[in-house]
Amino acid sequence: MVTTASAQSFSFSDLFNQTSKQKNYYLQQIAAYEAFESELKMGYNVMKHGLSGIAEINTAELNAHSAYYTSLKTPGTAVKNSTQVQDILTWQSDITNSFSQPFNGLTDDEQSYIGLVKSNLLQACNADLTKLQDLLQYGTWQMTEDERLKRLDKIHSDMQDKYQFSQSFAGSVHLLAVQRQQGANDTQTLKSLYETN
Repeated sequence: MVTTASAQSFSFSDLFNQTSKQKNYYLQQIAAYEAFESELKMGYNVMKHGLSGIAEINTAELNAHSAYYTSLKTPGTAVKNSTQVQDILTWQSDITNSFSQPFNGLTDDEQSYIGLVKSNLLQACNADLTKLQDLLQYGTWQMTEDERLKRLDKIHSDMQDKYQFSQSFAGSVHLLAVQRQQGANDTQTLKSLYETN
């Protein structure tokens, strides 16, 4: 009986009321889903633009680093136009010329020793010239302009030492050769004087 009484008290207005409440509930859910969808789209756009912004920043930073490291491979005008470069090339030429003249009047052992000194000295000069070429060439060494100038100073100093040594050594050898020649001439003069008497 209780079931019948409660069924009888249920009216059509209650049914429409319940349907209306359910409809309102569904409308609220739809509104909530639309708000969520809107928030989701905004979040997606923020992420999309944020990631592309980060990518742009990374690209700009990479380009800046690349430009910096490329500049380290390129010798600047301070190095290329330095008078030290011309000094090094002039000294190399003078060193070669100082050994190009024959040293007459010396023994075979002395000539061999001079040849050995010349060979070692020219090898060391060629090593300095290779360092200079590497310093002036793009991409061989990666260093700042100050580091390049310090390296140029070192090559300049090393070549200057070799130049000074070569001039001193060649001068001493030439003096010895002249003295030997003079001694040989004096001996020949004395010999010819005694033979005529």
